[in-house]
Amino acid sequence: MSVHFDVSKISFFGLDDWSVAVCAWRGCCIQVFSRAEHSVADCIEVLRTAGLSLSKDAFNPFAGNRIKALRNCIAQHGFGGHGKVALERIAAWERLYEARAHLAHGIVKATPDGISVTHITFDGKAETQHPAKNLTRFEMLEMLADIEAAQKSLHGQLGQIKALAAKAKPVPSPKPSSQRKLGPQAAGTAL
Repeated sequence: MSVHFDVSKISFFGLDDWSVAVCAWRGCCIQVFSRAEHSVADCIEVLRTAGLSLSKDAFNPFAGNRIKALRNCIAQHGFGGHGKVALERIAAWERLYEARAHLAHGIVKATPDGISVTHITFDGKAETQHPAKNLTRFEMLEMLADIEAAQKSLHGQLGQIKALAAKAKPVPSPKPSSQRKLGPQAAGTAL
């Protein structure tokens, strides 16, 4: 199920309780990230079923690792021009995906002009408190629009990959220069 809020109904720029609008916006962003993660998981399953080679990270519990495994699989197989476009869509998604941790795990506070997000990470040894990120109300809407556009593009292109999965062939690796055959003209000029 996908739920989106109607800006006019929650008074994103009105006088209603701004903290409720912030929660709705955050939830909508997380929902879009979730939809993309499902698109990636569905594509991985289709590729697995088609017998394509996937790394063990394709089944990693962390979404970032799964999308890297998907990217590597697509790069190794021929999907016509769709593979190249899919890799571009994945790269665009990965750039936006960095915001997910802040939104999902950070502390989001409503400010008069927008929000402030603080995020703490733990690497197993030490905590790192990242500087607060501040967004205006307009930047919040732009961010959501960017995330949605990238998710839709990724989903559509992964649909093309799924459709071509059964026909995918490994991309031939280039022959080392010592194994390349020289043409008739090049043979006479070789040292």
